[in-house]
Amino acid sequence: MKLSITHKKIAANTSYQLVGKFVSLCVTVLATIIITRTYGRDVYGQFSLMQAWPALFFIVVDFGLNAIATREISKDWSKAGVYFGTVMQIRVLFSFLLMLFLSMALARFPYSEDLRAGVTLSLFLILTQALFTSTNIIFQARLRYDLSTIGYLAGYGLILALIFFLSSIRANVMWISFSYVLGGILTFVVNYKFLLSLGVKPNYFFDGKAWKYLLSSSLPLGLMFIFSQINFKADSLLLSVLPVPSFLGVSNNEAVGLYSLPYKVFEVALVMPTFFMNSVYPVMVVHMTEGKKKLKQTLKDSLKFLVVAALLFSVVGYFLSPLAVYVLGGKEFAASVPVLRILMVGLVLYSVTQPLAWLIVTLGFQRYLPVIYLVSAVFNVVMNYILIPVYSFYGSAVITHLSELLILFMLMLTVRKVWKKTYGA
Repeated sequence: MKLSITHKKIAANTSYQLVGKFVSLCVTVLATIIITRTYGRDVYGQFSLMQAWPALFFIVVDFGLNAIATREISKDWSKAGVYFGTVMQIRVLFSFLLMLFLSMALARFPYSEDLRAGVTLSLFLILTQALFTSTNIIFQARLRYDLSTIGYLAGYGLILALIFFLSSIRANVMWISFSYVLGGILTFVVNYKFLLSLGVKPNYFFDGKAWKYLLSSSLPLGLMFIFSQINFKADSLLLSVLPVPSFLGVSNNEAVGLYSLPYKVFEVALVMPTFFMNSVYPVMVVHMTEGKKKLKQTLKDSLKFLVVAALLFSVVGYFLSPLAVYVLGGKEFAASVPVLRILMVGLVLYSVTQPLAWLIVTLGFQRYLPVIYLVSAVFNVVMNYILIPVYSFYGSAVITHLSELLILFMLMLTVRKVWKKTYGA
């Protein structure tokens, strides 16, 4: 089958993101192996919490701004400077306010002083992630993820060097976690230079209209992302404070470590639908203006590709789970194998929900999404609260998929509704 220029661009930009993710995966694998074997699973659990706290709130400062800014810039490139500058202002402000709030909130958690200090240092990841994500607005609109990937690789190269050095001197694990902050700063610097090379002239003067438009338009997506993030990250925080069932014979930190290790593998498997839809979304925006037939075909092609890829990943991942866990953590993490297998068998759900959610955004009905993800988030937290004291991380793995299944059901109903509203059939 002969590929069109659009298909080639989507394939190329998805590939660029996958290359970057592959390198970050290699660094994550090495970091996991080093920490688990040098410090043990209790300290690895602490490291996971240091990473989980900022990761839970990445999406708060994202707030759906990328989707709205990318949509507008894809339609009119002359708006790039104003929208990029405004998004940067919003995110830097939100990042510092959120970091301040979380630093105070940490005092209420039953963590050791070292763990609390490590989490506080790692909160700067919220800022570096916000800066990196903001530059991707331009790269996504121009389908130039090759440039974004170069910056990403530079940052992870620094992280890898720091991990080797810090572990060799057996530095406190909080500094290994903080190395991700330094890598994030380097990534932003490199990406910012590439951004300027594309002809973008960032406008950092306060623009009230741009602030109002971006915040009001992104509010539904922002809420959706927040509730979605709760689905993915709340279980780790709950595992760190809720009672651990006696049959496991582990501490809270160890329980977090035993769950976090397979979850990292699972998150890697989820990058395919995420990166693919990053590339498809600007195309969907253009195809929507060209008529429902073209948009519908783009959705169908996307779903077919993602479902087939997810099924293949699920089968391979299921059988390779013992090997993956052994390589990453060793025999100490044997209890993580069933968790990874549970997570891998549900991959197809996430390959269907993402295209459906972005179709709703493309059609301009993102206001329906927050309710969908709120219902799922409440379900997720309540079920984890009930089941963690009984089944611990095994229950959390199952709840993750049940929450996504609930999202899928509600998205399907919503897509039928908004498609009829837009096209009448």
